[in-house]
Order: sequence, then C-alpha cells, then structure tokens
Amino acid sequence: MASKNTSDLQDSLFISLPDVAAVKPEPTKSTEPLPKANGPRVEQTETLEFEGHDPGFRLRRLEILNWGTFDGAVRRFILDGENSLLTGDIGSGKSTVVDAITTLLLPAHRIDFNKAAGAQKKERSLMSYVRGFHKSERGGGDASKPVALRKPGSYTVVLGIFGNAEMDKTVSLALTLWATQEAGQPNRFYSLSESEQSITGNFADFDGDPLKLKRRLRGDGVTVFDTFDSYESAFKRQFGISGSQAMELFHRTVSMKQVENITSFVRTNMLDDDDVAGRLKNLILHFDDLKKAHDAVRRANDQIDMLVPIREHAQRHRQLSAKESTYRSVREELTPWFMSRQLELSLEHQAELERTATRLRRDSAAKKAGVFKAQEQLAVIREDIRVHGGGRLATIDSEIHAATVRQESQKAKAESYASSAALLALQPVRDQVDFDANVADLPEVTVRLEREAAVLNDGHGRLLALIAEAKAEEQSLHEELASLQARTNLLPREQLEIRRRLCEATGLEETNLPYIGELLRVRPGEQLWEGAAELALRGFALSLLVPQQHYAAVSVWVDRNNLRGRLVYRKVDSQPMQAVEQRAGTLASKIEIKVGTQFRPYLAAQLNTRFDHHCCESLDEFRRHAKAVTPNGQLKTGGGRHEKDDRPARRDRRNFVLGWDNHEKTTTIRRLVDEAVAKRQGVEQRIAVVLRELGKLGAAQRAVGTVEAVKTFAEIGWQLTAREIDRLVAEHRQLSSANDQLALLAEKESELVLELKKLQDQAEQFGIRIGKNEQGREDIAGTISSCAKSLELRPVTTGEQVLAELGRLTGEALGEAELSYKNVPGIESSVNKQLTGRIDNLNKQVIRAGERTLNLMGAFRAKYKEECTEFDEALEAADEFIALLERLQKDDLPRFASKFKEALNQNTINEIVAFNAFLDARKTDITGRIDQINESLAQIEYDPARHIQLEHHQSSDQEIREFVVDLRACSEGALGESEQYSELKFAQVSKLVERFRGRDGLTSLDQRWTEKVTDVRNWFTFSASERWSETNEEFEHFTDSGGKSGGQKEKLAYTILAAALAFQFGLGGRKSGGTETKRNFRFVVIDEAFGRGSDASAHYGLQLFKRLKLQLLIVTPLQKIHVIEPFVAHVGFVDNPSGQASQLRNMTIAEYRAEKERRGN
Repeated sequence: MASKNTSDLQDSLFISLPDVAAVKPEPTKSTEPLPKANGPRVEQTETLEFEGHDPGFRLRRLEILNWGTFDGAVRRFILDGENSLLTGDIGSGKSTVVDAITTLLLPAHRIDFNKAAGAQKKERSLMSYVRGFHKSERGGGDASKPVALRKPGSYTVVLGIFGNAEMDKTVSLALTLWATQEAGQPNRFYSLSESEQSITGNFADFDGDPLKLKRRLRGDGVTVFDTFDSYESAFKRQFGISGSQAMELFHRTVSMKQVENITSFVRTNMLDDDDVAGRLKNLILHFDDLKKAHDAVRRANDQIDMLVPIREHAQRHRQLSAKESTYRSVREELTPWFMSRQLELSLEHQAELERTATRLRRDSAAKKAGVFKAQEQLAVIREDIRVHGGGRLATIDSEIHAATVRQESQKAKAESYASSAALLALQPVRDQVDFDANVADLPEVTVRLEREAAVLNDGHGRLLALIAEAKAEEQSLHEELASLQARTNLLPREQLEIRRRLCEATGLEETNLPYIGELLRVRPGEQLWEGAAELALRGFALSLLVPQQHYAAVSVWVDRNNLRGRLVYRKVDSQPMQAVEQRAGTLASKIEIKVGTQFRPYLAAQLNTRFDHHCCESLDEFRRHAKAVTPNGQLKTGGGRHEKDDRPARRDRRNFVLGWDNHEKTTTIRRLVDEAVAKRQGVEQRIAVVLRELGKLGAAQRAVGTVEAVKTFAEIGWQLTAREIDRLVAEHRQLSSANDQLALLAEKESELVLELKKLQDQAEQFGIRIGKNEQGREDIAGTISSCAKSLELRPVTTGEQVLAELGRLTGEALGEAELSYKNVPGIESSVNKQLTGRIDNLNKQVIRAGERTLNLMGAFRAKYKEECTEFDEALEAADEFIALLERLQKDDLPRFASKFKEALNQNTINEIVAFNAFLDARKTDITGRIDQINESLAQIEYDPARHIQLEHHQSSDQEIREFVVDLRACSEGALGESEQYSELKFAQVSKLVERFRGRDGLTSLDQRWTEKVTDVRNWFTFSASERWSETNEEFEHFTDSGGKSGGQKEKLAYTILAAALAFQFGLGGRKSGGTETKRNFRFVVIDEAFGRGSDASAHYGLQLFKRLKLQLLIVTPLQKIHVIEPFVAHVGFVDNPSGQASQLRNMTIAEYRAEKERRGN
C-alpha cells in the first residue's frame, strides 16, 4: 500500500516524537516480534502495556459525516481509549481527520487547519471542510476557483465519544454545521450528551432542518449550545479541566520539536494567561470619569487664572478712573475754591483796612492840631523878631522859603524828567544842550511808540478772539464728554437729541429706534480700513432704523416738528430680507454687526449690496475693480465716480460714528479736553504777556507826555536855585549875628520851624497812609465784588472729598508759607499745574489699564466662547467677567474639586489598588503553580538518580520594573486631601492609564507595552535545574536547550512538556478529602516526529507518557508506520485513490500486522 517514493512531508499534529527506526530497544518483559523497516520480521524487544481500565477521559470513537473529502457516508475511527496510529499516504486525508478532532475541542478561529501537514494559514477553513473543496479549476481569465463536493444546504457532523472507565462515564461531543451560501462562515451548533451517541442514530432523519434536529436532541436529554464558549465550559467541567490553557497546550504542541527557551515555554504552556482586559476597561472607564472631573477642575482653574487679572486690571482701571475723575473735579473746582478763599481772605483784609482807616483818621487829626499850635507859636516869635529889627531877616526867610519851594518843584520835575527820558532811551540832561537834543529826538520816539501800540492792540484783539474760541471749544468738549459718559455709542449729540425728542413725544423706547452706527463697527484687526469705513459709511451710519410697526408714529412726528437739525431714517419691513452673499476682501467683510440685534438680516443685506467695494492696498488693484476703496479713503463707485474727502472734520476721530463701545472715543475726548484746557491757559498766558507789554507801552507814552510838558531847561534846572538859596542863607546868618536878642529869637524860631516841619511831615505821612488805605479799600472792594459775582455764576462744590483734596494740594503748594489774599493767584497757578500733570499721568494709566483689561477680556472670550456668548466687548462688561470669576471661586471650582477628589480616592485609586492586588495575587499564584509543577517533575527521572526542577526569577526587563514601581506609587500613601496630593496622584495614574488606552500616534506601541507589563507571566523568567534526587544538589543549570545534542533537546522537551500536560490536565489532582480525583483528561495527539529522533529519546518519551497514563493518537505518513507500530493498539488507515473520496479503515495492531504479513511487508 505504501510507496517508497512517497513524500516525507510532516503530516503531524501537536507533539513531535523522534524516529526509533535506528534505535536498539532496551530489554523489557515483552518479547513479541517487531517488524523490521523495509525488511523481514525481527523479534520485538518491547511493547507498551495497555491496561483495560486506564484512568481519565479518553477518545473511544470519532465519527465524521460530510467533512472535507469524507463525503456522503459516515466514517468511524475506533480508538477504544488506547494508543492509536492514524496513517495513510500523503494527501489521503489524515490531517482532515485531525482537524475534525481539533474542531471539536477548540474554537475554529484559533485553529490553523491542516497545520499537521505544514499547510499555510488560511489554506483551509471551516467552510472548505463543510463544502468539501478538494481541487481548483480555472475560472474566467487566469484566476482559479475551488471545486466543492457539496452544495449549500448539505450538513456536516463531527462526533467524538469520550469515556472514563474508572468513573464508568461516557461523554459525546458533537459539532453540526451547514452552509447556506457559497462563501463566508457556515452555521453551526454544538452538543454534549452524557451517553454514547452515533451520527446515524442521533443526527439523521431531520429533513435538513437544524431547528428540528436541535429540538430532537434536547428531547433526548442532550445539551445544545449555540456558542463555543458555553460548549467549552461544559465539556471542560465534564473532563475536569480547570485551567484556561489546557486546550491551548493541546493545540500548540503541534510544531514543538524542542524547548528553545524555557521562559517562553513556561509562560505560554504552563501558566494561565491573565484576563486583565476587563479590569483595564473598568480602570479606563473610571479614569475617564476622573479625567472629566480633572478637566473641569483644570478648566475652572485656568479660567480663574485668566479672570483674576481681568478683575485686578478692571479694578485698577476703575480706581484710576475714579482718581482721575476726582482730580478733574478738583481742577474744575479749582477756580471757584480759590475764588472763595480769595473772597474770604479779602473780606478779612477789608476789615483790617477799615480798622486801620479809623486809627489813621484819629492820629491824623491829632497831628493836624499839633501843627496848628506850632504855627501859632511860630507867629508869636516872628512878631518879636520883627519888633527887634528882624524885617530884613523876615524878607530873607520869605525869599529862602520861596526859593526852597521852587527848588523842590524843580527837583521833582527833574527826577520825573530823568526817569521818563531813561524809559524812552533819551540821554540824561546836564545842561541846555542836552535838553535841546532830547527835544529834537522826541517826535521820532513818539511815532515808534504809536506803531508798537497798534501792533500790540491788534494782537490783543486776536488773542481775545482766540480765548473766546478756546473757551467755547473747551465747553463743547466737556459737554461731549458728559454725553459720552452717559451712553456707549459714538453718535453726535445732535442726532441723539433728535431721537430723544422723538421718543419722548411718541412714547417709543430708544432701543427700538437705533441708529445704524450703533449696530456696526470695524472688525478687530481691520484698523487699517477704519478711516475709509468711517468716510464711506458715515451717511449710512447716521440713519435711524424704524421698524414697520413704528413707521406711522415716526413719520408723523418728523413731519410736524422742527428737528433743529437733519434726520435720515429708514423703514425696515417685517418681512425677512433676501440674503446677499458677502464677498471676501470687500469693505462689507470688514464690518461687524452687533450680536443679538433684530436688524442683522437687513444690515447684512445693505452692507453686502451697497458697500461691496474691494479693499485695495495698491492703486493697480484699485484701478482694476469697478467698486473699490483704498486705506487712505479714496472711494470708487459705479459709473466711474471717484471721491476722497480729506477735510479735517471727516478725518477727526472725534467724529467717528461706528461702534457700540465709546471707550476709545471717551479717552480721545478726555485727551482733547486736556489739550483744550492747555490751549486756553496758553492763550491766557499770551494775553497776560501782551497786557504787560501794553502796560509798559502805556508807561512809555505817559513818559512822552512828561518830557513834552517840560518846555524850558529852567523848569528842571534846580542847581541855579540851590546857589541862590545858599546866598540868602549867608546873608541871613550875617544879619543874625549882629543882634544877641535877635539871635535868641532866631534860634527859638529855628527850633519851632524844625518842630513844625516835623509835625507837618508826620501829618503828611498820615495823609499818604490814609490815601493808600482808601485806595486799598477801593481795590479790595473791587476784588470782593469780582469774587462774589464769579461765585454767583460758579459756586463752590459741597463735595467734601474734593474740598479736602483741594486743601491738601494747596498745603503742598504753600509749603511753610500761609495763604493770603496776595498769593492766592500764584498758589492757584501752582496747584493747577500740579493737577494737570497728575491728570495727564493718570489718563495714560487709565488708557493702559483699559487696554490691558480689554485685551485680557478678548483673550478669555477667544478661548472660552461658550461662557461669553452674552458678554459685550466693552469695559462695562468687566462686571460680567468678575461675576463669572466669583461664581467659579465660590461655587464651581469647589464643586469640581470635590467631584475630582471623590472620583480619584473612591473610584480610581480603589480600582488601582484592586488591580495591583490582583496582579500581586497572580504573582503569588504563578510561584505556587511552579511549585506544583516541580512536584510533578520531581516524580520524573530525567537521568538516573536525577530530576528536573523549574526555577523562577524576577524579570530584569526595565519596562516591567518601572511599571511595577509606578503602579505601586499610584496606590501608596494615605488618601490625602491636599491639592498637591490629588494632582500628584492624578499625574501618576494618568501616566499609566494613558498608556493602557494608547496615546495618539503610539497606539500599537502602547498596546504591546500594556500586553507585556500587565501579563504577570512576563514578570518572571524561568530556567531549569537538573538536580540529584537524593541530595537536591544542582547538577546542571540551563535556560534553554542551546548547546545540547538533538536527543538531549528532545528529552528536555518531553520532560517539560509532560510536566505541563500533567499540570494543565490536572493529572494527579486531589479532591478536598485528599484522594486522587478520577475526573481528568488523558488524550493527546502527536505527529510523526517520533520517526526522526533517537531511539533513546523516543523510548524516554513514550515511557514518560505511559507513566502519566496518557492516550496517544500518533499521526504519521504510510512509510513511517514501522517506527510507531510497536507502541500502538489500534490503526486507522486513510486512503483517497480518486482524490475526492477519502476512506477510513480500522484495524487492531494484530490485524494490521497480519495484513502486513499477508501482503509480504
């Protein structure tokens, strides 16, 4: 039956066993003859012993119907629970039988069909076996397609009957399949019966209806399963298989020839894999909840971090604005306050002057009485002198007196003339020549002064006009500033006044009649086009929007009233306007419409229709478009019309009308107010200079009159008169010395003259002082009157804060001095200068604080749009941001933080602790399992007096070590309440969970990492130690079979594999009472590798399996039968001469030998 040229293809499954053809068997009790390979019969030196009651569940019979090339009829393979051989020529169908057994015990998606024959993955499938694909034929073109033995609608059954003689128990496992289409996966169900079944007796005559078959099976007490998982659980309970890897080991050993790496083999075949997917899923779910809570906390904290500076800068803006406003109020009150102080001090001074006047009048009267008395006494003495010959002396005295008076007059005129001549730059007069020269120069001086007076008077007139203009401008700016502070738009007061009157008369709300300018503004970032937009849209922006329902009332009022100005209004129909597409790059695209206005559709349509001018930054681009505008405001419209308006008023930012936030315009107006004040004060200073110059000029002109009044040099030539007085005095002295009595009288006269002169001087001084007093009283009365009139027009404020600040600033300006009616103007000027400087500085700070606040608010709005949908883009909206901050700090953040800590401590950390405990338990379980496996290995003699033990070691893998440390760190420490603890734990947990989940761009890498570090089997490495059984001393240590001979590698493989099978199948397991359990699984399928190894290793392996009392199904090609024949009790022979109809013949080993002998080997 076998051909010598038959291919030696490995048609094996699960276990590679070495060839024994060349091995001389060791002597045993049996002496039954063994056929010699390719030669005459030889004496058999050993056979396996097959007891009638071998333990555990064993395969007694396999039945297949319509499976692969086994077509049409039921095929049975009889094993009777004993070692059996499945053989046949290459391609006959051996692997098909093995795949049937595998499909009964493993899920289809885990099976590599036909692997025993070395087939490629996907070469065969469940559908190919159900349909019976047996060859390929050419289809259309070069493609080929498989040829099936059966059409869809046929059904397939695989039935395995397992028995346990010790327990007198039978279990039948069945798989029923049917295909409803040409491709895809076949339908199926599984069944388990605790009695012996057959295909013909239990799976026939159901009219091809699977549901009918299921009902019948259930009626017979059979358990039917629609899924493999529930079916697997059921048969594993029946067979006493507890581990999840038992059947995997059953499956994976198909290609194992040796143990190349002990660690990999132990991890894969001897230890259950860890079901961590569900735990990781729960952990990730809890972490997702935690991350949401953490994100909420971080979001709230970030918002608070952004809002706190907004509050600080807004408060600073308000404080600075309030301070600036206070200083402005102080400056506005400066003149009235100093005027009141001037009035107060002037009144005090007036009272003092009145008291002084009373005293002066009293003292002056007394002095005049003394003068009169002295004059009487002098008259008596002079009479006596006349009687004693003093007539000439009296005449001389009269002449001296007259000359003295004349001299005093000449001196006074000379002094006045000299000072006037000096003021007019004329030369000093010493004689008649100098006097004549001045007379000649005086006309030219007069003409020059008149010319200068004309120039100064003209300048004074112009300055008076300027001061009036400056005051009017200042007043207008103050009014504009007050208006702006009472509203938010930029519209002219005149337009607002018209609307106010209209709404007051009609009862309408101003908000229902907006000006277009209140609803439009140039978009942020488009300031380049702001000037052009203001120029182009000004007329449109100053139009009033009137909804249809208010049109009648508005039109009537406008028609019947004098507007005292110009009004354009637009009726807006209630019907929605047809949308007009906005083109990018147009002026309309630079304009933003205020959010929330009911007029948005109307405004959008108007903008996109009327202001679709292309914004052109170059003139070349400007010339290309029919409608265009440049940044400089040159506007081109249809029909070739061009316009550019550079009038100052149109370019002045004060006249801009677009926007709903006038902060910038208010700032500009404040700056202009300051400039207007400075301008007015500058004009006032210039007027003061002109007035001073006019005063000087007036003095010069009066000096001309003084000089002209002196007609002759004699009027100022007092030196000649002085010489005449000297002559008269000398004559008087000569006459007086000639008469003693007369001398005494003259002496007495002189004394009286001196005393009279003194009294007269004193009386004159009183007169001068009285005159000055009277002048002072007149002046102070004028000052008082002026102050009173000014205070009537502009009284002093009653604000205590302003008055206190005025007092403080005045004190600073005075220093150590005291305020008096004389220094009030100077101190007022000093305080005004100081105030203006402070206001300018504060204004700059206010602008910076406002800009900073707006920038921070804009940044917050850009980042958190949802929170700011109702917030305005104006400084007035700062309160809304502050309210949001307070809500976050007092409510949201504490609530978010509480949820975060709860999610962290009660959910995630607990999940981490449980996960860590699970991994620790798995670690303990693995070391315990190795100890159990070593118990099995200790019973197996590896070499004479020696056995193998497995050793476990902590893995040195850095990733695993770091993972263990990181995982422990997540669950270590008391559950803290501090924010630092929570953030630290979150960071630790996040680091792990994000890798469990798979980071962006690193998903595959993280998945491999997760599979590695969470599989506790990878936490260990394993090695084998060969030890002396008596002393347990180590003989040899190895981590793999490298460096070993082929036989040594196979021997180590059998030893470790046998221990793995004993462990996974629960061989030698104990019940709770300590007795050995009888419920275990003893069936193993091995391939033909026994035919390639050494005799010694084959003998060792078979003895080892025998000692474990395992049932072997050995699969080998036909030409390898002589290698396996001595060790089996049954033979299944597969044949497929036609290639599409496999046959299966059952023989005992004795029948096989007889047949073989009959056919002549």
